[in-house]
Amino acid sequence: MAIELVPAIEISSSGLQAERMRMKIAANNLSNMHSTADSNGQLYQRRQVVFSAIIGDKIANGAPTQELKGVEIAGVVLDSRPPRENYAPYHPEADESGMVKMPSISPIEEMLDMITATRAYEANLSVVKQSRDMANKTINLGQGG
Repeated sequence: MAIELVPAIEISSSGLQAERMRMKIAANNLSNMHSTADSNGQLYQRRQVVFSAIIGDKIANGAPTQELKGVEIAGVVLDSRPPRENYAPYHPEADESGMVKMPSISPIEEMLDMITATRAYEANLSVVKQSRDMANKTINLGQGG
């Protein structure tokens, strides 16, 4: 029977990857908040990361149980909010009434998403560090030191 010395590291590393992607998406949304079109000529839409728990099956004491394995990115979805319209008759994308459609992106919402992603990343990193320290102490205990 193998003993997993630091099971929390694998779980937390999945959290690190997920939060890194969330930060990347928020930064991309902020970068495109004034874009009137994407590479396909369509109005840019805010993107949002969807997370999903990873649950594995295992046998414990002869009975099947579920074991948490971390988080994965289930997908990136487009925001369904309608675009905001700005009056800018000088803009090349303006319609005949001078209105320009812009992505419905709030810098406050994106900054809040970036802050929460940063805090979650830091928390997962702390778990990795604590798990590493626990493993080192366990190894040292086995060596008699």
